[in-house]
Amino acid sequence: MGYKILKAMRSILIISVFILISANSFAQALLSGKVTDSQNNPLPGANVFIQNSYDGTTSDSIGNFSFKTSQKGIQNLSASFIGYKPFLRKLDLDSSKTITLNIVLLESDDQIDEVVINAGSFEASDEKKAVVLRVFDIATTPSAQGDIFGALGTLPGVQKVGEDGRVFVRGGEGYETKTFMDGMLVASPYTSKMPDMPSRGRFSPLLFSGTLFSTGAYSAEYGQALSSIVDMKTNSIETEEQSSLSVMTVGLMGSTTRCRKNSSLSLSGDLLTTALSNKINRQQVDWTKSPVTADGTIMFRQKAGETGLYKLFGTFNTSSSGMIYPNIQTGTNQDILLNSSNIYLNNTYNSQLGEKWMMKSGLAFNYDHQNIDLDKDRIITNQKMVQAKIGFSCFLNEQTELKFGADWVNFSYEQKIRMDGNFRLPFTNNELSGFAEMEYKLTKKFATRLGFRAENSSLLNGTTIVPRFSGAYKTGDHSQISLACGEFYQNPENDYLKFAPQLKPEKANHAVMTWQYLTELKTFRVEGYLKKYNNLVKFTEQMTTNPLDYNNLGTGHAEGVDIFWRDKETFKLTDYWISYSWINARRNYKDYTMAAVPTFVSEHNLSVVYKRFLPVLNTYASLTYSFASSRPYHDPNLSGFMNAKTQQYNDISLSLTYMLNFFGKQSALHLMLNNVAGFDNVYGYNFSNTPNAAGKYESTPIRSPFVRQAILVLNIML
Repeated sequence: MGYKILKAMRSILIISVFILISANSFAQALLSGKVTDSQNNPLPGANVFIQNSYDGTTSDSIGNFSFKTSQKGIQNLSASFIGYKPFLRKLDLDSSKTITLNIVLLESDDQIDEVVINAGSFEASDEKKAVVLRVFDIATTPSAQGDIFGALGTLPGVQKVGEDGRVFVRGGEGYETKTFMDGMLVASPYTSKMPDMPSRGRFSPLLFSGTLFSTGAYSAEYGQALSSIVDMKTNSIETEEQSSLSVMTVGLMGSTTRCRKNSSLSLSGDLLTTALSNKINRQQVDWTKSPVTADGTIMFRQKAGETGLYKLFGTFNTSSSGMIYPNIQTGTNQDILLNSSNIYLNNTYNSQLGEKWMMKSGLAFNYDHQNIDLDKDRIITNQKMVQAKIGFSCFLNEQTELKFGADWVNFSYEQKIRMDGNFRLPFTNNELSGFAEMEYKLTKKFATRLGFRAENSSLLNGTTIVPRFSGAYKTGDHSQISLACGEFYQNPENDYLKFAPQLKPEKANHAVMTWQYLTELKTFRVEGYLKKYNNLVKFTEQMTTNPLDYNNLGTGHAEGVDIFWRDKETFKLTDYWISYSWINARRNYKDYTMAAVPTFVSEHNLSVVYKRFLPVLNTYASLTYSFASSRPYHDPNLSGFMNAKTQQYNDISLSLTYMLNFFGKQSALHLMLNNVAGFDNVYGYNFSNTPNAAGKYESTPIRSPFVRQAILVLNIML
């Protein structure tokens, strides 16, 4: 819980910076105004700048912009937004020191006429028009608290698993979703967590220009994910210098960006503690040490030659917390102390090779350390990942694109346990992969993509070669139907491989069909899918150390329908979307005695996200309602297996962003309220290992660590 508040604070601060307007302090003339579309809807994130200069800015959450310029005389002002025609106007900067503009951008028809293969994929981007969500949508979803993975939870196909925090997709566990950054693997994308408490993503969505979220049947470029992939694309070279300071009840955060002609450097850091916040928000956790975290992030961008771009992303995190955990299984209150640190480095270089070829290359490193003290016992876990990747794409002609590449991942794992003796559980794996994929547009309305992927694991001593196929047909001016299918493999979890390295990769087969109607202001999407699992890990009992107790005899299946509706047109200054998912899933894996609905699956999931700008109050308001039907769990006091169900899940969350001047500085006051109705959500139950004197197995419910949560942040532009 503490870490969730801290990471939420960090994301909220960056969101506030995103909404604010920054200006060049050395400028002379002030240009301001608003960017809208032809329907008078504001366009946040539009680029507004003086041509042939570095003076400019981007529009804020309600389309407003303001910047200063030192240019003189007649100059060209340009405004652009992906999916719209460029805007150009001549200005006489000598005639006035203050110029106000109302810029209307007209929709471009270039990108909406052609078919786009999108079965199984949602994309949030500021660089493409034909997308379902944009980066700002992710950042301002109240229930997500600025977390990428939390925002993805409002999309169809994602289960509500509030006690975990990871992304559970279409009957798959959290580990079946893999995270990438600029195509490079992120081995530890989530923060460390205490028992029965949700983790959170390490990265703010506003560090990225786009996020690809595939709920199944994804491209051959990606592997080692049974259910889903999330690929976050980092921002390109920044063009605007800005600094900010954020003050809040949980600590401080500062950030700065510096720009040169062909490069930019961004630095940020924070020191946060939830000691005061834990008192303000009524807790259901007995903290012995309030969570404390310190973070630092660096982003460097350098243009190389005419077409090359080098990106460096680096982040470091350290955190600590302590709690008393009522362990019903052992009948004791455990004193738990968690200390963790994480380093992630991502280097990529992309360049055009001639007129038809593109090259993408990368090198990534991830180190994660966790030290857990359980009373007098200790568990230390270290994970290291190094990845090297190179890929090429070639436009053979206007209809055909060929992509191929290879990557190598070295992963080392070591766990040291001091518990009734000293134990060491290490393993190392080298994964070598290659892929090839060709997309062919037979006509403007019909496109296909065929790919293959090969993977070899040194630890599992085996090679897999799998096909991937997808196609799409445009059925109307704004509608199309898509189909995708393929085979997907993933190595078993580390907690199994450390005991049983002889295990084989787990396997899933996907088939997805999508129909979508998409305009600039409305989206309607229906998607049906089938998934079949084989080679899932089974064992005789939890945490058995005998390698012979593990096998790959587990199976499973999932089928369902996902529906998505979004409307930015019907109501003025309003944007809302509705997601609904139905799923039927069964698994016979782990220590299950028979095929059953897994504990993390709820048959029905619903999310409603409503956003509106209130001009009179100069405030941006967002509301989220989430619902999930009951989830199964096993009650040893009853006969049968998976014989009981939890209550339904409900949540209402609200956020308000108010723009103001604070001692002459442009500022934002951000208020976030979670579970405002105070729903008592229960995600399951922990049971004692042995019955009491009355022959009953005692239990404790697994609840959210807080009843309600309020977060208040003041961000000041310097």
